[in-house]
Amino acid sequence: MSNLSRFLGAVCLVASFQAGATVITFDNLAVGTTLSNQYAGVVFSPNAFIGADGPTGPWATNTDMTVVLATGTDVGNLGTPSLVSGNLLRSFTGWTNENGDPSFRVSFASAINSFSADFAGVSTPADVRLFAYDGSNLLGTVAGLTSGQFTLSFSAQRITSVVLTPGDFADYVAVDNIRYQTAVAAVPEPGTWALMGLGLWFVARSRRNTRGR
Repeated sequence: MSNLSRFLGAVCLVASFQAGATVITFDNLAVGTTLSNQYAGVVFSPNAFIGADGPTGPWATNTDMTVVLATGTDVGNLGTPSLVSGNLLRSFTGWTNENGDPSFRVSFASAINSFSADFAGVSTPADVRLFAYDGSNLLGTVAGLTSGQFTLSFSAQRITSVVLTPGDFADYVAVDNIRYQTAVAAVPEPGTWALMGLGLWFVARSRRNTRGR
């Protein structure tokens, strides 16, 4: 391997990474919208789980993906503190008409390294869960611990999709403020540029010395 190749490899290792954070609040969507692919690089799909192994019964096959107002008449008792506001995912009417425990998947065009979402109106917190995946590989699961409102979060080096199970079919749960971060290469800092310049000077000098022998 040449001196230049070694140096460029070292520069790649020195380069740092910074996270670009995105928050989805649903406030830019019209009430009554069915959530799917309205956000660039993200796809929401209902009924991620199927079969008879839901938290309190079979998984739903008609999970409601409707955007509603937090202050609308369809919204139940959200609880405190006020983590959710404006537009939410879920309607009370649709929720009670589901034929099992709901679930939906959030898929990302580019892998992320952290994810969180706010939940409200929870009476059975253990049934509110977050499953993080890298492809088909389950990275981990987190679940709610208290009723009312809370945030579930998960971080890993590479997450390609997340499945949320926001309660069972007998419980109204609002979902809001979905946050995620994608790791992107940072612009080198001044110190890194200086290191690159020094390294290139060293490589050039080494070549001159080699030719002069």
